[in-house]
Amino acid sequence: MSIRVLKGSLLTLSFVATVVLSFATCATATHDFTSDGPPSWRTHAILAEAYLRQGLAEEAIKEAERALKMGQGKASAVQPLLARALADHGEKERAIGVLQAYLKDQPADVAANILLESLKTSPLTDEHGRALTPANAKMAPTVVAAVTSPRLRSSWLPPDVDESVPAVEPGAACSLDDVLLEAGKRVKEFVSDVDRFTATEFLEHESINKSGVASRPETRKFDYLVSVAEYRPGFLSVEEHRSSRRSVAEFPDGVATKGLPAMVLIFHPYNVVNFEMVCEGLARWNGTLAWQVHFRQRSDKPNTTRAYRIGNNGAWYPVAVKGRAWIAVDGYQILRLETNLIAPLPQIRLREDRTIIEYGLVHFLEGKVDMWLPQTADVYYEWSGRRSHRRHSFSNYLLFSVADTQRISEPKIEN
Repeated sequence: MSIRVLKGSLLTLSFVATVVLSFATCATATHDFTSDGPPSWRTHAILAEAYLRQGLAEEAIKEAERALKMGQGKASAVQPLLARALADHGEKERAIGVLQAYLKDQPADVAANILLESLKTSPLTDEHGRALTPANAKMAPTVVAAVTSPRLRSSWLPPDVDESVPAVEPGAACSLDDVLLEAGKRVKEFVSDVDRFTATEFLEHESINKSGVASRPETRKFDYLVSVAEYRPGFLSVEEHRSSRRSVAEFPDGVATKGLPAMVLIFHPYNVVNFEMVCEGLARWNGTLAWQVHFRQRSDKPNTTRAYRIGNNGAWYPVAVKGRAWIAVDGYQILRLETNLIAPLPQIRLREDRTIIEYGLVHFLEGKVDMWLPQTADVYYEWSGRRSHRRHSFSNYLLFSVADTQRISEPKIEN
């Protein structure tokens, strides 16, 4: 996996482009996500929801109507979504009719009743009281939850980064520019100081059923090698290799997790311009003072962070992410990184993708080198109807320096 990052304002990438984190099916799978049968009504319902979130009411109406036609009685939960799309398209009376028909069978649906009342009595508004138009329409959270039922209880997923802002210390001023400058220096040092490192990787994977109950964990153990380099100004390369007694293709569920060590490159000066960044304040993480920074992929910049790939030679599907990082006040190392999808990717049936990475200090004795590297990474995804959680744990780091590319020593891991 190589990462191509264009410097400065040259941001017209065709996707020979940047991939830092990817999920790929195993080598024997060469089919598209949608090739295992015709799309179900839920696929069209999810697509309708995505279109509506983007303000594309007309497209949302078409997909919602297709879902209702395909699902017939099973797809009745799509009716409130169709009503919202119709209202945003200016078809208020038709929207009211759809809701009234739905509520005859589902009179206890609070969200649908609220939506019907709002359509009857006043112009439809969003959560900030602004009138909704096709350009700015977004579904209220209560409506979203009802649209594509059945959905899992949220307990299998960690909270979305935008559900709430973790507590920060009162009165502590944060200079975002300074934080990003110093954190960017640490990330540049990571790239310049490392030729490659190895680790032992332990993987634990569990599938989640429709009731939110996890299966018995499957485990894998890998010898793991990562190479990081800037092979010419503005171009970064991150390569990783795994070896084990089993084939690397034998990841649980046929989905390989790649690129986790490279997620910190979000804060590399080449990449940071692609995100909206907000310093939320001074927080504490595991007893350490840290600046708490929220980030979100900018719609006017290239997506250089995350992608899904179908098969070894299949197309890449970039996914935009938002997230939060905790950056140490002393040293500006990244202590913890969380990411969420900004929106589902209906064309590959991807509904959820959340990652939480914890970093720790690794001290390499003979080289007198200290580095902050991933200790654990929790990955949650819902793809093609499959919900999964996997935890990667890393230990026994060995460093190969840029200067001599020789193994230094068995490292001491400080907890």
